[in-house]
Amino acid sequence: MNQLAQMQLSQVSGEPRVDSRVVAKFLGVEHKATFQLLNRYKDKLCRLGVLPFQMEKRPKGTAGGRAQKYTLLNEGQSYFLLTLSANTEQAVECKFNLVKAFDEMREALAAKADYLPCYRECHDNITRLVKLSGSSTPEPIHHMNVEKLINKAFGFPSGVRSKLPPSVRSAISVAEHIAGVQYRRAIDANENHKIAYQAAKIAVNNYAASVLDALPLLDRGEAA
Repeated sequence: MNQLAQMQLSQVSGEPRVDSRVVAKFLGVEHKATFQLLNRYKDKLCRLGVLPFQMEKRPKGTAGGRAQKYTLLNEGQSYFLLTLSANTEQAVECKFNLVKAFDEMREALAAKADYLPCYRECHDNITRLVKLSGSSTPEPIHHMNVEKLINKAFGFPSGVRSKLPPSVRSAISVAEHIAGVQYRRAIDANENHKIAYQAAKIAVNNYAASVLDALPLLDRGEAA
């Protein structure tokens, strides 16, 4: 696994953050040394945002050693910390991958913000129609079937949407809206969920076919 794949970021109040222990690891230095730098320049780091210090949680029954204190750095704080590190080959690679990791997280958060409203609207309509028309099939299956329909229309397996580029996620968001409209129309016309699903299938497939050529070329088997 390459360094970028292991450069996991977390979120604090919706803001991407990187664990100071992760930065130290990929710089090839002891976290103790990195933490000393953080304390030395704490005032400057705090001017770039809140600096949340935390104590690591040790598994129950773990004996020996002191729990390590660390912090979650925002983008500006992490870049400032990196300017204090020597430009060894390993450090340069760490810096490059950290920039990429923040870029990817920022894109994913932006895409998610655009994606979720249409997703919720679609599934609210599915819930309403299933309750109105009745079904012997459990409601969660109806939701899963629509998501499988959208994935199939774009040629992606399940569980990969968070890894898709923003342009593809935006297209999927539109597909969610299109499916939701068909369920909404079925509610207004007093039609059942079966008619709504077939209408959604046709509409989503037609839309996906019209935009696929304009989307980035991706390996549909792995969904980059």
